[in-house]
Amino acid sequence: MARFTFRYETILKHREKAEQLCQRALAQLMHERNALMQRLAQMQETIGQAKRDAASGLVGTVDLDQVAGIARYSARCTADGHGLVRQVAELETRVEQARNRLIEASRERQALALLRDKQEQAWRLEQRRMEAKRFDEHATQAYARRPQAEPSPCVPLRPRSHSSSSST
Repeated sequence: MARFTFRYETILKHREKAEQLCQRALAQLMHERNALMQRLAQMQETIGQAKRDAASGLVGTVDLDQVAGIARYSARCTADGHGLVRQVAELETRVEQARNRLIEASRERQALALLRDKQEQAWRLEQRRMEAKRFDEHATQAYARRPQAEPSPCVPLRPRSHSSSSST
């Protein structure tokens, strides 16, 4: 039986691989963003804990060195947090760009896949039409080869008599 071959199969495979690469790149960026978000959440928790420690250090006798150390640590964590927020913002734009590239790669692949599907459907229709034609041809040949029966005698037709009932 004949097999359908798509003329642009190699291009379709190339576009599928390009789409997969875009998916991997997007997944990698989202993984990095999630890791940064997790670090940021941990840093916020650390800053909150440092503030609670500073507040508890203000009860009773105040150790200024400890309060100053907590303030410095809190300031450092806040600065690091701002840096992480900038990195997350930068990653968000890269994620959006990667998402747009993935959408475009998907569109290109889907366009070729749709073309392949339409061509395959047309090919299958043509195959069915050719099969029906071959079947008809075989049936016609079989009919022509069958033994001929004696022709039935022809009976002449009698002319019809028209009775006119019209009175004038």
